[in-house]
Amino acid sequence: MRLGTILMLLTLTVPAAIFAQSEKEAVPEQAPWMEEAMRLSQPGPEHALLAGLEGKWDMTGWIMPMPGAVPIDFSGKAVNEMILGGRFLEMTSESGEGEMYTETLTILGFDRRSNKYTFVGYDTWGTFYVTAAGGYNDTTKVITMYGEEVDVIAGFTQKYDQAIQIIDKDKFILTTVFYNKEMTGGAEQFKMLEITYTRAK
Repeated sequence: MRLGTILMLLTLTVPAAIFAQSEKEAVPEQAPWMEEAMRLSQPGPEHALLAGLEGKWDMTGWIMPMPGAVPIDFSGKAVNEMILGGRFLEMTSESGEGEMYTETLTILGFDRRSNKYTFVGYDTWGTFYVTAAGGYNDTTKVITMYGEEVDVIAGFTQKYDQAIQIIDKDKFILTTVFYNKEMTGGAEQFKMLEITYTRAK
């Protein structure tokens, strides 16, 4: 073999071998925490519980503006759908009439890192959102999520529970209970809202 041919082959093969080796060395082994993060990113049995709330629902409920006030009854429709690969439950609703007409968007989830159910709520009564997080009681079938919201207009922090009681596959109840004295009027707690969801036929 001529010297020129040998040099040409070396020119082609040596850089390729060096590149392949450096490319192999550039890929680090996956850290254990990354494997755990990937595992926790997948939906679990808690998300299956939320998926049981999918569908179309008829709503009946009441809201009490303040302690001792006469409750205001309302009714409406809701649609619940699992989104983002079964990781979150999107709840949308329309209820009430006239000045009480309300649209809501609620996102329920379960954070497998903290082992807590999560709540993020929006509605047409404001340009802000509220959040809460908590656990599930398998005996009472209630998801209780606690949250706090700084009310910059009123000048105090609202403290509340957003709770979902699963009666059966065709019925669940959502309640909002406040604990800060500004909302309770000095009492231990004040239930402001209760909505019963019945699966639409």
